[in-house]
Amino acid sequence: MVKIFALLNAEVGKAKEVLNELKKTGLEVYPLFGEYDYIVIAETEDLKTATAAILNKIHAIKGVTRTRTLVGAEM
Repeated sequence: MVKIFALLNAEVGKAKEVLNELKKTGLEVYPLFGEYDYIVIAETEDLKTATAAILNKIHAIKGVTRTRTLVGAEM
């Protein structure tokens, strides 16, 4: 399993619209205060599936201005 954490920013004035669209993706979404507006958490079978989730589900949302994706490590 691969766990990814995507930190997102929304265009000013579009935070609620972006949140509504993120909720439709089926991914775990949490609004934040601070440098980022949301964190999205996804658990996938492999890195290829994780990449598809980011590109197809998150980057496709109008109003998302920036993402920073972190891949969980196994120790």
